[in-house]
Amino acid sequence: MAAVHTVPPPDDVARLLHAHGARVASPVGTDGAWWVARPLDDADGPWLEVQVADVPPDAALAARAGALTGIDHPHLARVRAVEVLGPGRVALVCEHVPGPTLAAVRAARTPLVDGEVVTVAVPVAQALDALHGVGLAHGAVGADRVVVRPGGVPVLVDLRGVLRGDGTPTGDVHRLLATLLGLMPPLDAHLAAGLDDAVRLRDALEGLLRTDARAADVVDTAFACADAEPVIVPDADALAGAQVALAHGRTSAPRVVGEDPAPARRPRRDRRVRRSRRAVAGLVVVVLLGAGAWGVRALVDRGAAADAAPHPSSPSSPSARVADADPTPDDADERALRDREDPAGAAAVLTRRRAEALATVDGATLADLAVAGSPSQAADADLLAALAGARSEGLVVEVEDTTVTGRTPEGDTTVEVTSVVGPHARVTPAGDRTDVPAAPSRTVELVLRWADARWRVLDVREPSGATP
Repeated sequence: MAAVHTVPPPDDVARLLHAHGARVASPVGTDGAWWVARPLDDADGPWLEVQVADVPPDAALAARAGALTGIDHPHLARVRAVEVLGPGRVALVCEHVPGPTLAAVRAARTPLVDGEVVTVAVPVAQALDALHGVGLAHGAVGADRVVVRPGGVPVLVDLRGVLRGDGTPTGDVHRLLATLLGLMPPLDAHLAAGLDDAVRLRDALEGLLRTDARAADVVDTAFACADAEPVIVPDADALAGAQVALAHGRTSAPRVVGEDPAPARRPRRDRRVRRSRRAVAGLVVVVLLGAGAWGVRALVDRGAAADAAPHPSSPSSPSARVADADPTPDDADERALRDREDPAGAAAVLTRRRAEALATVDGATLADLAVAGSPSQAADADLLAALAGARSEGLVVEVEDTTVTGRTPEGDTTVEVTSVVGPHARVTPAGDRTDVPAAPSRTVELVLRWADARWRVLDVREPSGATP
């Protein structure tokens, strides 16, 4: 990997590192407050990281620093020292944790299967439990704050929030749960009979989000739902591309380390082959049903869908727009998508068209429903890749309700869609069939953007009330 040319660190940081026998090698992120440091004169020895935080040096800081430096946990960045650089400016000196972030790993590959999620969930939850046990909280748990060491070992890093006292134990657990759900195939997943154990984890994690769960509850839940599997880490080239994409698409950039004493190893191809048939089959059905959970009736026969759709009086009803086909459902769909005053009606059409496109493995239609380059478009591309040509027969997804819930800071519109997935069959290109039972009612939040004179999907996420 080519070296990263950077602006030298502040003098106080350089002096601090020199006192610890190190010098800056490269920055982490773009905020100018986090660096990786190598031993002076390239001598053998441990690499370090220094993280600078704005914290008033008072008794509360001293107590948190003392507790933090006393923790020695294999899945938490080890803090060697907490030192005051100046008024309100404090530095954490930590042992360097080599490897890509979980955010980069996920951006460079398809969603993690349940066994891989267990491998991430349990160690990170145990690290949080160690913090919470001494009265501390992380405050910034996320995929960009978990580094995957060589060998697939996750480590929670960036402990500046601990010094600031930003978080709470419940908030930490909820952020971890949201992170884990974001690593998994999108939305709900209900596998066919005999494979249900392969998808219980998502439902269980979502259930914990609605409670004041503790870190230990995450550990118990993960182990109860699936067996741990090694996390498949993409090769260096794929990770580098993912890091660039993340850095250009996020305010908080991923770890970008120009010189690393132990770069992530290229995964062996035979590890993929050894993954169980059940886990692979689970992934295929999960991603399809996750897509279907958007909502509205997804019949191949559109006329049947229109005839069966109810006609409630509410103008925001998803069925009202779809059912009033005049003269054809396609015309009605186009009018709904181009009606800027009715995002709820557009959400219904987008949901039905997406379900149909996934059922027939229609990549062109699927891509046209989303904002170009959006998280939704990227997730759908992952879905198609995982489906490997498998289609659905008899898929019926019925909307129970839609509600416009607000706008994002960027001006996009959020719409909650509640729907039910009916029983159907999955058919592989080889002709193998899998019966998929009906799924319970499910609510998701669509983020819609007005782009190219029509509504398109920017993102699909858990309802805003489901996370802290």
